[in-house]
Amino acid sequence: MFNYFTDIIVFIFLGFAIIYPLFLWITPLKKIDSGFYRFNLGMCCVVGALGITAFYFLDPSLVTNIYVWIWFGALMIVTALYWNSTDINNMVITAISLFGMGTMIGIVADIVHEEFLNGVWFVVLLGSAITAAVFFAMILGHWYLNVIALPINLLKKATMSLWGLLIIRSIWDIVYLSTNTIVDTFGISHNLWTFMFQFDGFLLAVAFFMGNIVPITLNFFIWRTLKLQATQSATGLLYVSIVSILFGDLLFKYYLLQYGFLV
Repeated sequence: MFNYFTDIIVFIFLGFAIIYPLFLWITPLKKIDSGFYRFNLGMCCVVGALGITAFYFLDPSLVTNIYVWIWFGALMIVTALYWNSTDINNMVITAISLFGMGTMIGIVADIVHEEFLNGVWFVVLLGSAITAAVFFAMILGHWYLNVIALPINLLKKATMSLWGLLIIRSIWDIVYLSTNTIVDTFGISHNLWTFMFQFDGFLLAVAFFMGNIVPITLNFFIWRTLKLQATQSATGLLYVSIVSILFGDLLFKYYLLQYGFLV
């Protein structure tokens, strides 16, 4: 796994910084203070900078490097312009994220084999969206301590978004694991579910459990907690979900890079 550490960091950090601003649609500025936007955009800039630093060590192509810096420069400029603004346009933020999603194609092409390009792009962004969603929900949960009478439906929407993304990945993983095989060193083909019970595939089973089953189960309890208006308890459960999702995502990325599994 350590052979792919830098690659995994690039996928997770840049994917997070690209996707995360899209979740600001859940919290319109008129329903929350501008400090929430300031904090989240600033965090994306920091995470994006760390991702770009790691990407530099992978010796990327010049074209991809240019696109990455254009995306990051636009994110930095918009963050600076909106830092103390009370008139924030989510369409502008979304446009930058969409450009970043296109840029991710070049990032993926620099890291993985070309035949896996489209599938890798999809699973990387899906994993990034799940990671971004759980962090967004956790940070939003903390904001209820700072803002009086913040509508509970905002956190409910964030939780539902996370739930939807987790269900999509779970369905994708189940279908992929059921329809694909791996050939071992003896030339014997194994179903991926069978592979998960072998020594080399054990961590894939852990990834599926920690990345899909655990957070979906936790989301059920988070939702029940939100029905009781207990935002602090829900935020505590989201912390556990973050650890589970990050651990699962690290392992998913390892099997993506090591074996080419689109999970």
